[in-house]
Amino acid sequence: MVSGLTSVGSMFASHPQFVVAGQSTATCSTHGEYQQTKYQSGRVTKCPECEREREQQRIADEKAAQLREAAERKSKLIDDLIGNSGIPKRFLSKTLKNYQVSCKEQQDVINDAKAFLIEFSSPQGHSGRCMTMLGNTGTGKSHIASAMALCVIKHYGGKARFTSVSEINRLVRESKSYNAEYTETEIITAFGNYDLLIVDEVGIQSGTDAESRALFDVFNARYQNMKPTIVISNLNINQFKDALGERIVDRLKEGGGLILGFNWGSYRG
Repeated sequence: MVSGLTSVGSMFASHPQFVVAGQSTATCSTHGEYQQTKYQSGRVTKCPECEREREQQRIADEKAAQLREAAERKSKLIDDLIGNSGIPKRFLSKTLKNYQVSCKEQQDVINDAKAFLIEFSSPQGHSGRCMTMLGNTGTGKSHIASAMALCVIKHYGGKARFTSVSEINRLVRESKSYNAEYTETEIITAFGNYDLLIVDEVGIQSGTDAESRALFDVFNARYQNMKPTIVISNLNINQFKDALGERIVDRLKEGGGLILGFNWGSYRG
């Protein structure tokens, strides 16, 4: 085996491509003089500095291409996540920065939202504490909640979902039909696993036992998974507690859960 390798090495050593015919001084228009080697095959070496720079450029171009591909993959992932997020089209351009602040209470809400979002950057993950937004229509609750969901998707690479009480109940009802494509358990599991879930229109539900149980199952799944939930309602605090029930409200408040009052006039005039 060794003798075979030796013969192969000897063959390469005697090949005109590798046998030196001579050396001379050559001049590079960029780097000046260099020692040039000529081989029996006619091949000559080029300026070593130019070769080194070309190799560095090749490596840089390769890295740039990899970064572009990674950026394109991330952009597509973000687009897919936003497309599947359920965030209403009206709110897809909303950010915390473009929320109009005209009083201290509004700035306090923005500060609370930012502190809530920072937890997604923790190595341990979000604490799972929840946020409840209560107040009249047109005060910016959906704006801020949507902006927070978009931030989770774009900046933290998480999965966020904007839904409503009526949608949750509709999906659960549909799961009970004979030709349903999913089971109630699968729906509860899906809602329970989003990195951030926003539940709008609390108080719109009719309050049947089936609806109450479905909502509790969703909130309880998220509670067990330590996943944060944002709840939006036009009700006052007492009406809100009556609409959701004490068991859900207790879970929303646990671990530093916030209840924010949007007690200012409507932006809609």
